[in-house]
Amino acid sequence: MKSKILVVLCSLLLVIPVMAQDTNLTDSCVTDYAEGVDYFPEKADLTDAENFVVEYFDNYKVVSVTDAFDGAADFNYVLVQCGTPAPSADDFPDGTQFIEVPAGDIITMSTTQLPHLKELDLLDNLVGLDGFTFVNTPEVIELIENDELIEIGRGTTVNVEVVLETDPSLVMASGFDPSTDAHPILIDAGITTALNASWRENTPLARAEWIKYVALFYNVEADAETVYGDIVTQYNEAKELASSIPEDERRTVIWNYFSPFSESWTIPGDNTYIGQMIEDAGGIIALGEEAPENSVNLGFEVVYEQALDIDLWMIGAFGVSTLDDFLAQDSRYEDFVAFQEGNVWNNNRDQNANGGNNYYELGVTNPHLILQDLVAMFYPDLLPDHEFTFYQRLQ
Repeated sequence: MKSKILVVLCSLLLVIPVMAQDTNLTDSCVTDYAEGVDYFPEKADLTDAENFVVEYFDNYKVVSVTDAFDGAADFNYVLVQCGTPAPSADDFPDGTQFIEVPAGDIITMSTTQLPHLKELDLLDNLVGLDGFTFVNTPEVIELIENDELIEIGRGTTVNVEVVLETDPSLVMASGFDPSTDAHPILIDAGITTALNASWRENTPLARAEWIKYVALFYNVEADAETVYGDIVTQYNEAKELASSIPEDERRTVIWNYFSPFSESWTIPGDNTYIGQMIEDAGGIIALGEEAPENSVNLGFEVVYEQALDIDLWMIGAFGVSTLDDFLAQDSRYEDFVAFQEGNVWNNNRDQNANGGNNYYELGVTNPHLILQDLVAMFYPDLLPDHEFTFYQRLQ
């Protein structure tokens, strides 16, 4: 009789499902691994970003960065829930990096990644940066002042020895050119290095969604979904506000300026980050017909002849805070109507003592703040009480 009872009990155990998790583990490892359990019930749902993808399995995630720089092959990462077995490396392409999650200490090599750590409450994991000079995030500046972070340098001058001594779980780099970047050197040294290619995305919301990429390494997808959802809501509210402007009343704006260093004037096309932002703010780019999709470089004379009478000018010039500063770059700027009417705007309202511009740090993760600035700049009546975050009118 006892043997029959045991057989029945064993049969029942075989059909009872393994208890599922309700949330991701964000500060601990699995202590009683069981097959068939979904250890990542909170998943990232990508809606705008195109240059990374994630596929979930029960106890690991496969993440691929698909367009880190021109000509790049995919960079693949297998993120394994700590305390669970990793899949066989034979099942993945050569060069795939295996990383236990939630990750621990991190070194970032771009200031654009700092707002991600702040918004996801991960700054306690930050142990180093490529450099301190251009940082704007107040919490990170405080860590620097308290000597709690290290500098590792950039490009081919990256200090591998310092990184090895610090022994982070992860270095997050940005790839531009493998011949001059740090990431090949770090990877060759056996340092876990993930490429963040948010800069390759063509739309503001796509770049902002890379906060979910950072979240994948710490199992905080739920937090990233919340943060990003709020960004999208505010961005679309500003975009909808600007859409109320009739087509024949939309303002045409000059974007950028002639640079003596490149000897060209960049006109952003519709299929660019800046082009999308200006369009969403209800603006029209002067000479935009010259760049229907991607950006195009024009000589000064072309812009001078065709955009001289445009009355609003957006620049992104380093070290320019007054009209006199701007005029010192090229005396011909005085001939533009926008200059004569004092309607030249620079995006350097919020920068540190070294010229580090928060537009390129906070703004990447928070494009709604930039868009709100642009709407208020183009159509002041739509946002009469707006306090500018990044843009200031040159006096």
